[in-house]
Amino acid sequence: MKLQNRFLAARRVSAPLVAVATPDPATTIATLTAESKTPALTWDITRGARAINRPGVKALNAAFGEEAASLTDPTTMLDRAARLPKDTMLFVMNGHRYLEGPGSEAVVQAVWNLRDPYKADTRTLVLLGPSFRLPPELMQDVLLLEEELPDGAQLRRVVASQYEAAQLPPPDDAVLDKAVDALRGLAAFPAEQVTAMSLTRKGLDAGALWERKRQIIEQTPGLSVNRSGETYDDIGGIENAKQFGRRILSGNDRPRGIVFVDEIEKAMAGATGAGDSSGVSQSLLGTVLTYMQDRQATGLLCIGPPGGAKSMFAKATGNTGGIPTIALDLASMKGPLVGQSEHNLRQALKVVSAVADDRALWIATCNSIAVLPPELRRRFGFGTFFFDLPTAEERKTIWGIYLRKYRLEEQPLPDNDGWTGAEIRVCCDLSWRLRCSLVEAAAFIVPVARSAVQQIEQLRSQASGRFISASFPGVYRCERTSDGRAISMEGN
Repeated sequence: MKLQNRFLAARRVSAPLVAVATPDPATTIATLTAESKTPALTWDITRGARAINRPGVKALNAAFGEEAASLTDPTTMLDRAARLPKDTMLFVMNGHRYLEGPGSEAVVQAVWNLRDPYKADTRTLVLLGPSFRLPPELMQDVLLLEEELPDGAQLRRVVASQYEAAQLPPPDDAVLDKAVDALRGLAAFPAEQVTAMSLTRKGLDAGALWERKRQIIEQTPGLSVNRSGETYDDIGGIENAKQFGRRILSGNDRPRGIVFVDEIEKAMAGATGAGDSSGVSQSLLGTVLTYMQDRQATGLLCIGPPGGAKSMFAKATGNTGGIPTIALDLASMKGPLVGQSEHNLRQALKVVSAVADDRALWIATCNSIAVLPPELRRRFGFGTFFFDLPTAEERKTIWGIYLRKYRLEEQPLPDNDGWTGAEIRVCCDLSWRLRCSLVEAAAFIVPVARSAVQQIEQLRSQASGRFISASFPGVYRCERTSDGRAISMEGN
């Protein structure tokens, strides 16, 4: 049900106190008061009280008189709002700011004082804000509604109207489809603005539209949009994982976006057992689990030693499929209070839902899966892929990719047994920067195969027979040598 219908239903049952979470309060007010013949007023802290429609003028004079424009104290305004006539709607801008923090006690009481008199004669106080955390005193009395971000049809109308305003020929369906994909996740007003700024005499500049959208998305705490251009063709090895990704991207119900969570075990540290007495990690875990369950979201886990192309695979999946990869930084959302952290995550997930049209593929990386709770692992229904150290054949492919990227001439390679793709890249980068040979550059590299021997062996033992191999078809396998070391059986 759309917000307008939910609001009208609330009015019909005389709901006195309503809070509307909206990214665009001006559009929300226009929508909720369209063609309304009942008195409607708005109030903000700088302009005081103002009438929205003609019936609202009489209500404004009755309650606030000549002081309407100078009435900028929220508590005083709410006390005077008790004088508003029957059926009046009073919209309070940025209402979320007055319900917490210093001085909020008086505002909360003033809001509650309006409940019974407003209920008696169909008056409605509407608090507007981007999101709400209602205080305990109002949780049972305020009806919380949420303005959904524009859907595809609404965004098509936005684009078409901007073409008309720019006096350009109407866009065809292909242009509209591309524009809608680029605008998903934006409210109506910013969608209009970025579309207008991306129009040229030749039509819509899709690249500029995407870039402006990225900038807006990244204003949401904890979200960033991947700007790297790598695709699967830029990754050597991990052929099984890449083949799986390609089939997902071209199969039925193909995803519209990638949600990338890097080192998820660190973000969820303390979510189970000891380690986080504040309850923040537990709250974040619960929010993620509920979100993925409600939307039937799924994905895959990538586990392996550092530098094994796990993160690169996640980022390249979006580029390969021509869809956005949104990095979800759970750690940056943590605040000192449980409610604050959960609020940040819910806002971020709301943007993710809109951008990906609730069809996101989740890809999470981790260096140790033992700390992840079973219920979280189950949400990643496409399996756990183990990214082992690249084989000799895979390393040969990786060397070729980075030699071409850094425009290095063919030359003897250093002893690179056990090197990761990240270490090969660093070696090529150092060779280019220092103007030295690859063998000389290798002297500045200590491979993870040497610095984290025990960690890699533990990961291999844990993955053997349990996780899918990122490099070869089927389940990953390793074996023990005579001295007890765990080594990969693949590629041998």
